[in-house]
Amino acid sequence: MLEEGTKLLMANGQIKDVGKLDVGEMVMCEDGSSAKVTSVARDVQTTYQILQKTKHRANEGEAAEKDPLRREIHHRLGFQCSVAHELALRTSMKPSVENCFKRNHFKVCWKNLEDTLTLDGRIIKIPKTHHKDFPMTPEGQLAAKGFLDEKENSTGRFAEYNVQVRDLDILEAQVRVNSFLRFNPLLEGNGVLSEFLTGQKGLNSPAVLTMAWLLGLWIGDGTTKEPEISVDSHDTGLMEGLIERGKIWGLYPEYKDEQIPLRAKHVKLFYGSECDGHRRNRHLRKNNPFWNCVVNLKFKRELDGEKQIPSFMWTEDLEVREAFLAGLIDSDGYVSKRKNPLDSFKVSIQTVYPSIMGGIVHITRSLGMPVTVTTRSAKTATIVGRTVSCHFTYDCHLAGRTPMQKVLSYCRSGHKVKTEPEYVERSPIYFGFNEEKRGSNNVVGVTTNSDKRILLDNKIVIHACGDHCKAEQPKLTTTRCLKYCIACPRKGVRYFYRDWSGRHLICGRCYGRYKFSGYRCLHCQYVPESREIKRAKLRGEELGTSPDGTTVSGLICGKCNGILKFDEIRGPRKVTTTTDISSDIPASNILSDISVTV
Repeated sequence: MLEEGTKLLMANGQIKDVGKLDVGEMVMCEDGSSAKVTSVARDVQTTYQILQKTKHRANEGEAAEKDPLRREIHHRLGFQCSVAHELALRTSMKPSVENCFKRNHFKVCWKNLEDTLTLDGRIIKIPKTHHKDFPMTPEGQLAAKGFLDEKENSTGRFAEYNVQVRDLDILEAQVRVNSFLRFNPLLEGNGVLSEFLTGQKGLNSPAVLTMAWLLGLWIGDGTTKEPEISVDSHDTGLMEGLIERGKIWGLYPEYKDEQIPLRAKHVKLFYGSECDGHRRNRHLRKNNPFWNCVVNLKFKRELDGEKQIPSFMWTEDLEVREAFLAGLIDSDGYVSKRKNPLDSFKVSIQTVYPSIMGGIVHITRSLGMPVTVTTRSAKTATIVGRTVSCHFTYDCHLAGRTPMQKVLSYCRSGHKVKTEPEYVERSPIYFGFNEEKRGSNNVVGVTTNSDKRILLDNKIVIHACGDHCKAEQPKLTTTRCLKYCIACPRKGVRYFYRDWSGRHLICGRCYGRYKFSGYRCLHCQYVPESREIKRAKLRGEELGTSPDGTTVSGLICGKCNGILKFDEIRGPRKVTTTTDISSDIPASNILSDISVTV
């Protein structure tokens, strides 16, 4: 069962709270088809939060301490469900071979889907790991390779399986870490823009796609008072594209230079005759088809007049979403080509509006591309002798191969223009996740008349509820090999390394810091970053007390004001010692002041 407040994607492209769902309504399935809601049940049960694993650390470090706005991780994938809700997971089944030098043999590991008996008597099918040993000889190596090839052909590359949230603890650590949820691209659309412009849904003519591109361009660099867009005068491709595409709708761009010409031109989109025509036959806001779209389709918020991406654009027709995103990239995007793989592109879009940031995330995921959001604090900077106030900024980072190339084929700005791919491969995007207990909450169980899985508003694929969800179910197991990092809040079952006490209780990130710097706090066990160590060195050493009560001297921890201890064994500092020279070495070979660096 899903917790109240979870939003589902309906068959008509709208988004609805699961708590307001009624019997007979149609929800969207993972393949774009629709399913009818047959029953809705309500209860109070223990819920868990399923959250995407992320490498975002701005919410934990110095940035979050200075700016509270940066503590939030924006649009992190996840949802809340009951402990008996079933998850649709995928794991890699590719076998591997390991060299065990201690035992002097080769070990071939593989996985199989097997029936497992739970503590409460249920039989579930989950992946289990097996291994077979071969002697470390040329014959054993050939036998191991042959067995590896045999398992690759028999097991396949991936396996999909279903498991309830309470049964995640039964999985082996290796299987648990390599099990992933997914979100699907949205291949169908609601056709709102084409219906508004042409009166017919799905009629995505070049004129409709041009209007979508203009709207994206205005969202990025437009003004809210009138149809005016800022364009870089050095970007001739974008200026020519604006003139060419504007004529399709009878729009004629025009700008006037200031007394001192600026690089950024404020281009107004007049509707009517060309620039040399009579002023009475040209309109800026009145009867302007572009401005009618902006106002009537709520691209301009009614309450405060700020720009926003309306929610219907999240589920628009595929071509409309691509053209709209291309306009945003033309105005506020930066495109770079990734080194690996070579046919992949990376795009960064900056905005100061939370609603625009959210719209970019939803549209990008609906096209089958991953996206992450980072933030920048507000600051004051000096640019060419002028003091400029920079607002709090959201940086949206998009990446993709052929789906991104298809979007960039709509662009008209300089290096951002790419050739249209021969075909576009839109496949689900898989992501790792963690689960956290939330406590008792109101939950809603939804059943449909189809066996297909349904979509949440963030495009995550989930199962509809079954009979096992309708009542509170016990959780009888605990997570295997669960470890907590002694230096930071991270917890997990893998990637923990040997700490200064000899136990494997420090996560990979803290281990990398400790191995590089050698500093750790005696009180809170925190491992500082390099910039924190530099700041502590500028402050100088001070006297303090260790946890056992003795007086020690050292740098000050910026987190708890404790004492930072430097461990020479793990630090980068080299120890210089002088070696004793044996008396049997000839005197002619002895040099004075010999020192050896260990």
